[in-house]
Amino acid sequence: MYIFYSIITLIPILALISFYLLRKWKNIFRYCIYNGIVMLLYTYVILFSGFHFFEQDLWELKKIFLFLYLIAFHAVGSFTFALFYHYKLSKKWESIKKN
Repeated sequence: MYIFYSIITLIPILALISFYLLRKWKNIFRYCIYNGIVMLLYTYVILFSGFHFFEQDLWELKKIFLFLYLIAFHAVGSFTFALFYHYKLSKKWESIKKN
């Protein structure tokens, strides 16, 4: 159960670190808008649509856990992108400063 709690607490932490790493990027607003649209799509398709992902889910707990894990994987993907972009950009600036 502690693994689940740690995954849930990592979602906002990774999102904040990602936004901090991408703060100087000129397309950060477009990135935030697209991520917001993707989150709304996740919310609608998983929680509110009539599409049933599981055959037996009486209390719809599987659906809620699927939603939370999908957001967690999205946060990890955003964090990976932010790390890649930040260090790629910092490496580019280091090569310019040395010249």
